[in-house]
Amino acid sequence: MHRNVLLSRDPKVQLEKYKPQYLLDFIDLYKKRDHCQRKADDFVRLCIKPAVEEYISRHLGTNIVDEVLAGRHSAEYSSRNLFQYNIQKELLQKEHFQSFVKFICKYEMYVKHLIFQHILEEMSEDKALCKLKGQNLKVIVKKITDATERASKGEDGVLLPDNKESITELIKNMRRYLTKDISLSEEAEKTALFQIQSTCHPFKESLIKSLSEMNEQLQEEFSKSENIAETVNKLPTKPQDELFNRVFGCGQQCPFCKVPCEAGGKKHEEHHAAVHRPKGLGRYRIIDTQKLVVTMFTTDVHSERQFSCADTNGEWHPHKDYRTIYPDWLIPPDYAREASDYWKYVLVKYNERFAQ
Repeated sequence: MHRNVLLSRDPKVQLEKYKPQYLLDFIDLYKKRDHCQRKADDFVRLCIKPAVEEYISRHLGTNIVDEVLAGRHSAEYSSRNLFQYNIQKELLQKEHFQSFVKFICKYEMYVKHLIFQHILEEMSEDKALCKLKGQNLKVIVKKITDATERASKGEDGVLLPDNKESITELIKNMRRYLTKDISLSEEAEKTALFQIQSTCHPFKESLIKSLSEMNEQLQEEFSKSENIAETVNKLPTKPQDELFNRVFGCGQQCPFCKVPCEAGGKKHEEHHAAVHRPKGLGRYRIIDTQKLVVTMFTTDVHSERQFSCADTNGEWHPHKDYRTIYPDWLIPPDYAREASDYWKYVLVKYNERFAQ
C-alpha cells in the first residue's frame, strides 16, 4: 500500500502517464492552433467519463434489486416465509444430500448463491443489464448537460465573460451543481485543461458536443456482450446481499439446530425463529452412543437436561440456562413437543449420511 501511494504521487510516473497529453498541448501551442474541441474531449475523457461510470456502478446494484423484485421471482421475495418455503421445496425436489448439508452448515453461502442465480437469470433476459446501464447513463448525462448550461451563467443569470479565465468559473459552477450526483477530479481537470488557449463560450459548446459523443460511445460499449456475473460482483452495492437481507434478515443461525434467525434487518437485540429443527442437524450427538440427537431444543429448553459444546468449553449446562451462553438468542419452550415435520423427514431420510 505504501509503495502504491508513493507510485501514484511520483512526479516522473505522472509525467510519463500524461506525456502524450502534454505533447499534443505543446504541438497546439507551437502551431498556434485552436485546440478547443480537443481540450473539451480531454476534459470529458479524464474527468466526466470516470465520474459517469462510477455513478452508473453506484446505482446499478439497487436497480438490479428492483428488477428482481418485479421479475419472475417477485412472489418468492414478497416474504421471508415464502422464500424459505420455495428453497425447502426445491431441496426436496432435487433430492441432493450435499445441498441439504450446504443449506444447513453454510446457510448464508447457499442462499446467496441461489439469489445470485436469480439475478443472472433476470439480467440475462432481453439485455436487461444493458438497459439498466443505459437508463442510468441517460439520467446522468442529462444532469451534466443541464449543469453545463446553467454553469455558463453567473448567479445573476448573465453569461460569463467570453475569456480564458471564465472556463475555470464554468467548471467550478458545474462541480457545484453536480455535487449530489458525481465528483469531478480536480487533478484530472488540471491535466485536461493545462495550457488551454480557448475562451469560455466556444469551450462550453465543444463540451456539449463531447458529452453527446461520450453518451453514444458508452451506449455502444453497453450493447456489447459482457460477463454479467463479473459485472455484478464488482458493484459497490451487491444486489445478492441486499436481497439476502430482505428475505433472511441478519443471517445468524441457531447455535443448536442451525435454523436461521427470522428477525428482520440487522438491528435487533434478540435472534429468534418460529420453528426449530432436530438438534442432530446442528451436529449434536449423544455422548455415550455418538448417535445424532433427534429431539428439538424447544422441547429440552424447559428441562434440566444438560448440553455441552465448544462454546461452553466442554462444560455441562442445563438447557434452561442456555441464555448464559447465548444471550442474544430467544428460544421459547414448546411444551406441545411439536416441530417441523419437514426436517424430521429429512433427518430420517438421510439419517446415516448425516451421521457420517
